[in-house]
Amino acid sequence: LMLSSLCRADNWLVDTGEEKPVHHGLSAFGKMVVEEMNRLGMIVDLAHVSVDTMKVVLNISKAPVIFSHSSAYGICRHRRNVPDEVLKLVASTGSLVMVNFYNAYVTCSDTAKLSDVAGEEVPRWVGGGSDSPVLLTPVSPPDHMDYVKKVAGAQAVGFGGDYDGVT
Repeated sequence: LMLSSLCRADNWLVDTGEEKPVHHGLSAFGKMVVEEMNRLGMIVDLAHVSVDTMKVVLNISKAPVIFSHSSAYGICRHRRNVPDEVLKLVASTGSLVMVNFYNAYVTCSDTAKLSDVAGEEVPRWVGGGSDSPVLLTPVSPPDHMDYVKKVAGAQAVGFGGDYDGVT
């Protein structure tokens, strides 16, 4: 259950980062909802919530949580992306960041390529002319999946999507 979906009508459960913080993360009722979700075996989804909410939930949840469609804030400073300090909590709780492929969250612009999400190695050659070209170590431009893997570990990264309006 995505926590931010529960607060669309008003701000009774979580701070989303879209408005002025009211609960500094999670209301008392929001904490009860997380506890009940844990008891029922429901997955808590932190996509779209504020950084304070991310931290509170990661610290109180008895089970791993997911970010169903978020990317790395360290690459694209969008408020819906996950900052490094939270990625470290993701690692310590066995949680999961499902990297989004929505342009604005991947490149902070109107365009993005799959390589911005999942990367690709770019070969680097030296030499040529009368010298035989030599392939150097390929260079990988920064991408979200590798970034999350570097900060939180391979077990913490997956593919997500924000299918509403993605082209």
